[in-house]
Amino acid sequence: MIPTPIRGRGILEIPGIGLGHAGDFTRQRLTGVTAVVPPPGSTVGVDVRGGGPATHETDVIAPGTHAYGADAIVLTGGSAIGLRTVAGVSEALAEAGRGFPAPRLPDTVIPLVPAAALYDLGRGGGPVAPPTPSEGAAAVRAALAAVGAVGADPTDSADPTGGGETTDTADPAASKAPTDSADCAPCVRGSVGGAIGARIGFQTMRGGFGSFALRLPSGHTVAALVALNALGTIGTPDGTLWASPLLRAFGWDLPPIPGLPVPQSAADPEDADAAESGASTSATNTTLAIVATDAVLDPAQTTRMAASGHAGIARAILPSHTHFDGDTVFSISTGTVPLAAEAKPDLVSIHAAAADAITLAMIDAAVSAVPVAPSWDQPPTLTDIAPAFAAAFTAIP
Repeated sequence: MIPTPIRGRGILEIPGIGLGHAGDFTRQRLTGVTAVVPPPGSTVGVDVRGGGPATHETDVIAPGTHAYGADAIVLTGGSAIGLRTVAGVSEALAEAGRGFPAPRLPDTVIPLVPAAALYDLGRGGGPVAPPTPSEGAAAVRAALAAVGAVGADPTDSADPTGGGETTDTADPAASKAPTDSADCAPCVRGSVGGAIGARIGFQTMRGGFGSFALRLPSGHTVAALVALNALGTIGTPDGTLWASPLLRAFGWDLPPIPGLPVPQSAADPEDADAAESGASTSATNTTLAIVATDAVLDPAQTTRMAASGHAGIARAILPSHTHFDGDTVFSISTGTVPLAAEAKPDLVSIHAAAADAITLAMIDAAVSAVPVAPSWDQPPTLTDIAPAFAAAFTAIP
């Protein structure tokens, strides 16, 4: 039996996970930060494969370290500068009493916040303004509020998109991520949080957040959340997706994509001519993902799930894991559904599903990027290019 795919609430199909965003989706500023809060007691892992990563506190969740886990995982824009958002996340978590108990210091906690950043600098029309610590704090407070955590400020989750007021467009709906969908409470997809400024295909298209879940015959659920900001493309110029074999395997008869933009080769960021043409930032990307399951996994098995997820990136993007991508996959085991007595078949299924969920979430991210007005001077979205395909994909329950 093959798994049952569920677009629905994406990674929030795993009970207990909190998700929050902050940032600006305006013509002048396209950047933000996303915080994911695992349930207390979750096991957390990470696997970094890209050649240009920007990460924080990933060593502390490697197998062989203490098994505390993580209080939040941060996916942020702003490249390495955006990692400053972790300071705000940590402060907000400490205020909420979330963190590793400091030995012999009553009422003192040390939040552990692994993080990774993608490159989105200079993609808005205004001055470069990476995400800030205050936006990190707002994102994690929204995530805490989403799961009803003590100490969270519910006013911080009033706008789950993290979008600011938009200007210079006749159609506000075409310049701000949707806020009235059941899927967006808070949003698991679209131009939100750490993926507001995402681009793909050598800067020829806009990316975003996508999310998908798979229900396995064993009763376990595996789900992925992806900030798609890859150097590579999602398919060929004639519109054939690299992920087409997986989409067909699930029996989906989706409309054809009439064509995809033809990318130029990656440019040297220091080349003056490339900078003049805007091609210089095509060599500055990174795809970030979180894959989660309700299965009971130990630290090594959880980390292996993150490693398996990278196959999903390679299946959806070509080229992937390049010198200019900091591709990073985090993993979460909430540990509510036991494995079978003979665990190996379950583990194989869970790790295979991690790759499939990430591939589906990457296509979902391309489909879910929010179109903007031409005056914003931004690349098109997949919805702009192939509205029939996008409509059919978003109709998947």
